[in-house]
Amino acid sequence: MERKLPKILAVVGPTCSGKTGTGIALAKRFDGEVICADSRTVYKGMDIGTAKPEADDVSPPIYGGSRRGAVDEGDSALGIDSLFAARPRLVEGVPHWGIDLVNPDEVFTVSQFQEYADKKITEILERGHVPILVGGTGMYIRAIIDRPNYANTEPDAALRSELESMTDNELLEEIASRDPDAASTIDDRNRRRLVRALEILRTTGKTLADRQEFADPIYDALQIGVTKPREQLYADIDLRVDEMIGKGLVDEVRKLRDLYGDDCPGMTGIGYRQIVDFFQKKEQLRDAVLRIKYDSHHYAKRQETWFQRDSRILWVTSVYEAVKISDNFFKR
Repeated sequence: MERKLPKILAVVGPTCSGKTGTGIALAKRFDGEVICADSRTVYKGMDIGTAKPEADDVSPPIYGGSRRGAVDEGDSALGIDSLFAARPRLVEGVPHWGIDLVNPDEVFTVSQFQEYADKKITEILERGHVPILVGGTGMYIRAIIDRPNYANTEPDAALRSELESMTDNELLEEIASRDPDAASTIDDRNRRRLVRALEILRTTGKTLADRQEFADPIYDALQIGVTKPREQLYADIDLRVDEMIGKGLVDEVRKLRDLYGDDCPGMTGIGYRQIVDFFQKKEQLRDAVLRIKYDSHHYAKRQETWFQRDSRILWVTSVYEAVKISDNFFKR
């Protein structure tokens, strides 16, 4: 008899498409808990520029293992155990996991996310709830659904030094010549990722996809893509950026710079590196804000490219459609 895999939902799509609201609606409908699949909301103190969902004005319940009200002894320990903190962020009464896991000066890898999310999925299932991945970081979603084994490529100091002497355009051009798929989805304004990607391509001689091996799936996953017309998406992004500035993004970046400097991993994100350039007097604030909007448009387009390559994703334009598709999924 074939073993039935546990069912999970994944809500994906570009930034500002409505994923958060859709995830909350599905969680309320199916007694679910959300795991944020976003490479930026993992950073503590980076709230405004990452558009973290605002927490309810109530204290969340304690979660630990499979029992409400229990706390794992390791939850207060330093190191990897600190990633498994017992308290979710409650948003409209829905538990949200995967937020505020590390400091901005720490690296958080895809394999770490996979480990964290697998643990949370197990706990959520043991509580009799539905795990719902919500986010736009495609590699995080792939890590859970497709189970890639991330082979480590050790840094090459001499090669790294050579690559650091190249311009961003030179790095991107060589990446495109070696791995067009990677070039179409990589954050081409994140120099650290460009250098690392080309280092892997040169060292292994393989594309980033070819060097991955995939294990058998361990979840029965329904992927729902949330979309809206491009013109509306860009207008909503621009409005969100204006709201971020109004809420105090500049002050948030100033405080983070004082604590962690300008070059930490968290500061490479859109919304932060542009404001850092303003503080470094490379451009006026108005120009920095315009660049946040432009870079966010560019990022949204890359996200769409990534997710549209996956024919398993069912695209919706409303919460109603998402609920209907999910209803059918759980009935089968």
